[in-house]
Amino acid sequence: MYQVYIDRPSSFEPDMVGEFKDYDKALELAEKEKAADPEISYTIEETNGCVNSYGEQITTVVKRG
Repeated sequence: MYQVYIDRPSSFEPDMVGEFKDYDKALELAEKEKAADPEISYTIEETNGCVNSYGEQITTVVKRG
């Protein structure tokens, strides 16, 4: 599962804008958002369903842009 986060300069925390099973669709959404507003940055994270001892999902950053 891939999660797409958008970070805006005026925001304190990134917003999750989508969750996809396919990496290509996640990248397509992230690039589309970046093209619409060049000031934002995006992060695509991969999750595998595992959680740590605090109950938080374990994620791996796949791409930033």
